[in-house]
Amino acid sequence: MDKNSIREDLKNVKSIIFDFDGTLHNTIKIYYPAFSEGVKILKDHGYAKDFELSEENVKRFLGEKPNFAYDLLAKDADEDFKLKVMTHVGQKMDENIKNRVGKLYDGTEEVLEKLSKTYDLYILSNCRESYLDQALDIYGIKKYFKRYYAAEIFNFIPKDEIIRQEIKNLREEIIFVGDRHHDMDAAHKNNIKSIFCTYGFGPADEGKDATYKIDSIKEILEIL
Repeated sequence: MDKNSIREDLKNVKSIIFDFDGTLHNTIKIYYPAFSEGVKILKDHGYAKDFELSEENVKRFLGEKPNFAYDLLAKDADEDFKLKVMTHVGQKMDENIKNRVGKLYDGTEEVLEKLSKTYDLYILSNCRESYLDQALDIYGIKKYFKRYYAAEIFNFIPKDEIIRQEIKNLREEIIFVGDRHHDMDAAHKNNIKSIFCTYGFGPADEGKDATYKIDSIKEILEIL
């Protein structure tokens, strides 16, 4: 389908929900150094023995719930221990944001500024509330969103359930923009259209059921 046809199909969109990490935020820049410290702690305690630390291997944890990586790499560890490691990594990520280690994808602020003039913008992210709040402040983009939802506020229930709870507060038609399987799944289960970000952290097959795909955040301006 050409871009004119896509624009026609999306002409009634009123609200855009964005994922954050891997969609607007190139999170690997703050996550990899922080997670590397967490992996060292795990290995020092006899866990994650076969895990090879590399950006490619770490990317698969981005966009998942915070405990996902630790349940996978240290599944037999005490829950308190996993929580301590997870908290340490989270604190390091926060420090990296404060120290301006992180980076939005090129063109993100320009895209948000233009879209916010026509659409209601939202964020829905599988992350801690303090992390998302701080990141939006540091990057200066909070002003573009009507509301931002961190999954922590909802006790990390799946994104599709969060949308189901909140959809009554959003102007329809709605579209979800994200880079992971749970973003596409959340859209599908709520009968809303989706845009898969091929440049993000999810493998290509996670976008197989997306309504549309984009190769850069700037490309969204060509179809909306």
